[in-house]
Amino acid sequence: MERSLKAFLAVARCGNLTSAAEIVGLTQPALTKTIQRLEEDFGAGLFQRTARGMRLTRVGRTLFTHAEAIELQYRQAHEEVKAANSGVVKELKISAGPAYHTTIVPDLIRLLSSEFPETDFILSVDVGQTSITRLLTGELDFTLGAIATSPPEGLETLEVLRAEMVPYCRPGNPLALHGTLPSTALSHCQWIVYKRDALLADKLGMYYSAHQLAAPRIIMRVDPLGSAFRIVATSDFLMLAPAQIEHLASSAGLRRLKTDTPIWKYPSGAWFRQSSRQYPIMRRALELLPGLVEQVAPAIFLPVIAHRT
Repeated sequence: MERSLKAFLAVARCGNLTSAAEIVGLTQPALTKTIQRLEEDFGAGLFQRTARGMRLTRVGRTLFTHAEAIELQYRQAHEEVKAANSGVVKELKISAGPAYHTTIVPDLIRLLSSEFPETDFILSVDVGQTSITRLLTGELDFTLGAIATSPPEGLETLEVLRAEMVPYCRPGNPLALHGTLPSTALSHCQWIVYKRDALLADKLGMYYSAHQLAAPRIIMRVDPLGSAFRIVATSDFLMLAPAQIEHLASSAGLRRLKTDTPIWKYPSGAWFRQSSRQYPIMRRALELLPGLVEQVAPAIFLPVIAHRT
């Protein structure tokens, strides 16, 4: 990609020249001159210089949108050419939500590693918009989680199951004595939600609003799943988590609660770049996923084989 656009993106993302200069491998004076030449080329100021750093102007924000699109197209072109030339991937960087980590991903990586021994695998826990952004920037190659929005340009999705978010509590919680709970039973509960998934709090709020309840009281946003289990197991807090991890929750001493109407049901599956589909390992991963889901269904998944673009 054109070097001045790389420099512009680095400054826009870092917000200061020092950090941006390290990223693009220029001295700070050289980076400053590059930005000045770019501003001369466009005939407008792209940054507002402040005591806190560099802030995009209105014109700068317009260029930023186009520069990101150019960056994505360049990366995808590079990926497609590389795939057509060799078909070999040195690293496959995967992220997945909690439901996939304990059920699907271990078997997926095991099967892929046996068929593609030249590839190293990097697995992380990540969900929501963060994963989508990392896919677009090339930090990830493949992510498994909720398909709650339409994919942005350059990405595709493969829906393989229907998932559901459900409440969990300790067995001694009075709510655990009931069968199916009406929505009003949750009106005064205190909640713990998974920190990495910003959608959870929104969906819980929508459930409360739809049932004309006051806004839910979310008292904690916890990152490690095990920590959330421990807190709920020793308190009367409720935890909102996928139904697919009920076996994990049960082993941690928690009990799943049933509600008369679902809090949130959603399609779930794989997100990936369109250009990465050219790689044999990616095609194989997409082939294996539906079968792996069917192996663990019907106990915890509702498989849905449908392709979305």
